[in-house]
Amino acid sequence: MKKQFFKTVIAGMLCAAATVSLPASADKSIPVADFFKKAQFSGRPVLSPDGQSMAVLTPRNGRFVLAIIRLDSRQPKVIASDPDWDIIAPSWVNDKRLVFSLSRGSDVVMEDNDGGGLFAVNSDGSAFRKLVPTRKEARGGNIAYKPLSVLARVFDGSNDLIVVNNQRGRDAKLGASDVLRLDTVTGRTRLLTFDNPGKVSDWILDENNVIRVGVSNDVDPENKRVKQVVYYRDTETSPWKLIHQAYLDEGKEMHPLGFDFDNKTLLVAGRFNGRDKMAVYIWDFAKQTVGEMVADHPDVDVADLAMDSLRKKLIGVSVDGMLPEMIFFDDDYAKLDATLRASFPGQEVSFQWSGKNVVVVVRGDNNVGSVYFYDTEKKVLEPVYVAKPEFEGKKLSAQKVINYKARDGLNIPAYLTLPEGMPAKNLPLVAYIHGGPHARDHHGYDPIAQMLASRGYAVLQPQFRMSTGFGWKHHTAGWKQWGLSMQDDVTDGVENLVKQGIVDKNRVCIIGASYGGYATMYGLVKDPDLYKCGINWVGVTDVKMLFTVNWSDMSGPYMDNMGAKMHGDPKTDDAYFHKVSAIENSGKIKAPVLMAYGSEDIRVPLIHGEKMRDKLLAQGNTVEWMVFTGEGHGWAKESNNIKWGEAVLRFIDKYIGDNSPAAKK
Repeated sequence: MKKQFFKTVIAGMLCAAATVSLPASADKSIPVADFFKKAQFSGRPVLSPDGQSMAVLTPRNGRFVLAIIRLDSRQPKVIASDPDWDIIAPSWVNDKRLVFSLSRGSDVVMEDNDGGGLFAVNSDGSAFRKLVPTRKEARGGNIAYKPLSVLARVFDGSNDLIVVNNQRGRDAKLGASDVLRLDTVTGRTRLLTFDNPGKVSDWILDENNVIRVGVSNDVDPENKRVKQVVYYRDTETSPWKLIHQAYLDEGKEMHPLGFDFDNKTLLVAGRFNGRDKMAVYIWDFAKQTVGEMVADHPDVDVADLAMDSLRKKLIGVSVDGMLPEMIFFDDDYAKLDATLRASFPGQEVSFQWSGKNVVVVVRGDNNVGSVYFYDTEKKVLEPVYVAKPEFEGKKLSAQKVINYKARDGLNIPAYLTLPEGMPAKNLPLVAYIHGGPHARDHHGYDPIAQMLASRGYAVLQPQFRMSTGFGWKHHTAGWKQWGLSMQDDVTDGVENLVKQGIVDKNRVCIIGASYGGYATMYGLVKDPDLYKCGINWVGVTDVKMLFTVNWSDMSGPYMDNMGAKMHGDPKTDDAYFHKVSAIENSGKIKAPVLMAYGSEDIRVPLIHGEKMRDKLLAQGNTVEWMVFTGEGHGWAKESNNIKWGEAVLRFIDKYIGDNSPAAKK
C-alpha cells in the first residue's frame, strides 16, 4: 500500500451543462440576517447505496426536514418532518430506507438538547418507525435513555443495521456498550456481543460485519488514571486477545480505523515510535505493534479512513488540516478527484460515488456550498443546488491560513479573514476565539466571521495551544494554562498583525463563545489596554465553577484524570484557579462588555454570566446583557441567531467601527 498525495490537476476536461457562476463585485450591503438564515440545504447530501437518490436536509417553517432528491428528476420530496425538532444525521439503511435523529438545533450541544432518538422511514415516506425515543420523551416517561448509534450497514438486502448501545445497563461512565443487529422495520434487536471483553466504548467490524476489535477505557485502580485497552480476535468464535494498552494522559493510545477488504489487514492511527502527530499504520499482529506507516502529515494528526464497501476499495485517508486534504490509496478515486478539481480551480471538492453516479460538493471563498451531479459514463457535470442562494452574485471574504510564533516559540496556526476589496492596512480587528478549549476551528463558512469581514473588520481565529489536531505537544502545551500561555497565544497573534501594519492597534475587540467567552473576559483582564471591547456568549467566567455547578462535563472518571491535568484539580489547585478566574480578577477590566447566555444552558449555567455581570456593574463597568429564553449552550432558533448577529455587529461598530471614538485616535 502506497500513500499518494494528488495535489496537481490531471489532464482532462468535463463537459459541464452549466458554467460555474463567478461572483460580481464586493457587496457590503448584504443584510445581517442573510448570514444567519438557515441554508437552503444543510450539511452534505447523503448518496444512496444504489446511487439513484440523495438525502438532504432543507428548512420548512423554521425546522430542517428530511427530503429525498432523485437524481433523475432533481425534485426534492419531503419524507419526514417535526414541528418542534430539526432532523439531523440521515443515513441510508439500504437503497429504500433511512434512519435519522432529532435535535433542537445543529449548534446546540447534546447535553442540553433533549433530542436524540432514532427513527426510520422509507424513501417514499412510508413505513415510519420510532426505534428509540428522544431524551425528552425518556425523561417524561421516567425511563433511562438508551440511545442507539449506527455502526455499520449490513449490505445483505435486509432492513437491518448494526448498532451500538448500553442496553444491558452496564457501567457507561467511560462508554461501556454492546453491539446489536437492529431490524429498522420491526424495531427488534439481537445482541451480538454476548462475549464482551470489557467496558468497550468503540467497536470495529471487518468487511463481513464480524466484530473483531473492541476498545475499552477504564480506571486503573492503582493510580486512578484512565487506561485504554484494545482487544482483538481472529474470528467470531476466537477468544479475545489484548493487543495494546496505554494511559490516555500520555497520548499513546491506539485508534483502530478498520480492516482492509482482505479482512486481515487492520489499519490503526496513533502516535507510535515517539511521533508527536498521529499517523496511519498497518498493525503487525506478529509483533503486536505497528508495522508500515501508510499515511502521515507534517502539520496535523491523521486518523480518518475512507472506504467504499460496494466497490470493496480502501479509498484513502482524509486529513483535517487547516485546509482539508485527501491522501488517496485508490487510483480510480484519485483520478476522479483530480478531474473534478479541474472544473473548480481553487475550490474545495469532495464527492460520493456509487455506480456511475457521483454527487459532488464544492466550496470556496465565494461559495458556501454547491452540489453537482456527475455522470461518469456521459462525462457530464450538472448543478443540483446551492446551499445559500442569497449569496449568489455576492462576494464574500477569503479565509486565509497564517502561522505566527508565540512568545515562547510555539507555532500557532490561525485563520485570518480580511475584508474583501480593502487594503490590508490599519484595519480594525476582531479576535474570534473558539470554544473547547480542547477543540479547534475548521476551514469554511462562519457567519460571524463573514458578517464582520463584510463590514470592514479583519477577523483572527487562532488555534492556540490546547487546540486539538495539531499534535500532542501543541495540545499538552495548553494544559493548566487557562489565562496564561493560552491567553498569550491570542495576544501574540494580535500583536503580530499590528507589527505587520495590517491591524490598527487602537481598534481591537475580542469575542468568543464557551471557552472563547472565557478567553474574552480574561483577555480584558490581562490586556486591558489592548482590547477596546469584548463579547462573551455562553462563556465560562470562573474555571473552578465548572467543577462545582449542578451539572458539568467536568464530571466523571475521565475528567477526574484528564480534566484535572488539562484544566486544574479542584482539590489541589486553588492558587491556580484564583489566578485565572475572570470573576475574581474583574477589577482589572476597563473595556465595555456584551454578554449573552441561554436560560437552559447546563454546560455553562447562567450563574457564570450573572456573577460576572453583577461584579462589573458594581464597579461601574459598561455591560450589555442578554438572556435567550429557552436556549442552551448555543442558539437553536434562527430568529435568535439573527438577533445575536445584529447585536454583535452593533456593539463592535460602537466601539471600534469607523465612527467610534477609537477610530479617531
